[in-house]
Amino acid sequence: MKDKKQKTFLEPLKALSDNTRLNIVLFIASGEKCVCEIFKYLKLPQNLISHHLAVLRKNKLIINRKEGKWVHYSLNRKNIKKIQKSLEEIIKIKEIISKC
Repeated sequence: MKDKKQKTFLEPLKALSDNTRLNIVLFIASGEKCVCEIFKYLKLPQNLISHHLAVLRKNKLIINRKEGKWVHYSLNRKNIKKIQKSLEEIIKIKEIISKC
């Protein structure tokens, strides 16, 4: 992989390697959630959840929309599909190499 493509691939995986962020992603995988639902579900302070949500947004793993004073989060399915495709490419390369 080239450097830029590699960074684009690695940074979201690093973000997901944190247990709290992974739990957030798993929780909102079932559908859009309000930030209040996320911190209640994880039983963590709202400011800590906000930090983790910012990391996930920065890595384009989630998207958000504002409704009044609440912010609702959902998966950025487009970018998650890109990560999935990259992982599938790795598997294909491994299969090709192992046949040699």
